[in-house]
Amino acid sequence: MSLTSKSSILGLVALALTPFPSSATSRHDEGIGFYIGYDGLSTIASGTYAGLSNPNSNRLTLLLDHGNHFHGIGTYSYTGPAASPDILSTNTNNRIPEISSKEEPLPLAQGNGIYADTLRTNVSSSEYSYLGIASIQSLANHPSGSMEDVLLHSSDNRWSGQLNDVEIGLKLVESTPGLHIGTEMTKHIYGGGNIFTLGAGNDFEFKPVYWVDAAAPAGIYSATFELLNTETGSSVLDSGTFHFDFAVSPVPEPHTYAMLLAGLLLSGSIVRRRVRWLHY
Repeated sequence: MSLTSKSSILGLVALALTPFPSSATSRHDEGIGFYIGYDGLSTIASGTYAGLSNPNSNRLTLLLDHGNHFHGIGTYSYTGPAASPDILSTNTNNRIPEISSKEEPLPLAQGNGIYADTLRTNVSSSEYSYLGIASIQSLANHPSGSMEDVLLHSSDNRWSGQLNDVEIGLKLVESTPGLHIGTEMTKHIYGGGNIFTLGAGNDFEFKPVYWVDAAAPAGIYSATFELLNTETGSSVLDSGTFHFDFAVSPVPEPHTYAMLLAGLLLSGSIVRRRVRWLHY
């Protein structure tokens, strides 16, 4: 067997033994990176507030798909001493991209179609760019051990409960002036108020498009949301608040383009000289 063949086989074996990264997630190919469930944990099991009731219990929660588990975004939380804590209607992990990831805000790029003359969100290499949101129950009824099944039942089924008698509204609490929210079919979903109905708790899907005018000033644009249960008489409570952050990059000045072009021409000249030298 040749060395090349041996290397190829060893490479295939190594690939087969490599575990799925957190980005190998269940519905990214559909643009879905977030789910909504309610928190079934009644008592905090560990940490500073171990033994206290969970302030997020029975509340709607935005869940980031992180491969084989969820990250709760903007959940109710405690602050202060365990003997007499205060309850906050959010937590320190309440932004997308997550602060702990050290990722920059999601970039807005040139749109087309109904989003021509805008800068809009698009799927990129970031796990946070899959902005679609679906019911937690969209992960149900998949084969045991599948990515969907593992994700649904993660954290000891903390989030897997059915959302019966729940109607979910996405409340826009505030946003940076100039930032708009639409879908692939309509550019403005908050034209008539600040609550957009996602649908019945067990069966909805929402794929938002965040956008600004193409001439919008460079900077960070943010939207703050809260999940509401608009069904009267339901025991499931509203969520905490969470934020999505986006960035508009400065447009390079003409002299910047000129410098970039000069650099590319210089690099090409150097490469050509090296190629000629190698042929002598």
